[in-house]
Amino acid sequence: MSNFIRYIIQEDPEKQMKKKQTNRNNKMTNLLETPFAQIFGAASDMYKNYNDMKEDNVIGNDDYFHCKANYEATQRGKWGEKTAEALGDAKERIDYFKNRIIKGTSAIDAYADYEHDKYINSLGRHQAKSGLYTNAKDGCEFKRKKSTNKKY
Repeated sequence: MSNFIRYIIQEDPEKQMKKKQTNRNNKMTNLLETPFAQIFGAASDMYKNYNDMKEDNVIGNDDYFHCKANYEATQRGKWGEKTAEALGDAKERIDYFKNRIIKGTSAIDAYADYEHDKYINSLGRHQAKSGLYTNAKDGCEFKRKKSTNKKY
């Protein structure tokens, strides 16, 4: 076959490059959807929101950040949601003992705080799955204090 005919039959080189790029993007998207990526991302969301809460330093605003962290982690998928639930529960258990031992809080008050925080965490996950909100800030606005920094 002549080179001219091969050239005509051959796919456009620009089209070939686009195909390669699309395949590469699909591989990256699939990688981001893996359980490991969701778990790592969810843990990162929880850590970031914890640091944001400490930086914002508004008394009584921890509910907003609990909700927001759980919302963002749940948006990552099933494994993100499970990670948010597991990390949130573990943190609340630790906080219960910190409240009892270090702060000297009564068992009833420490347990009430534990249950309250678990409830707020579940609200954040619920808001994410509801499909009613486009982002965590909107989904958790009902827990946001007026004095919260606008960047959060």
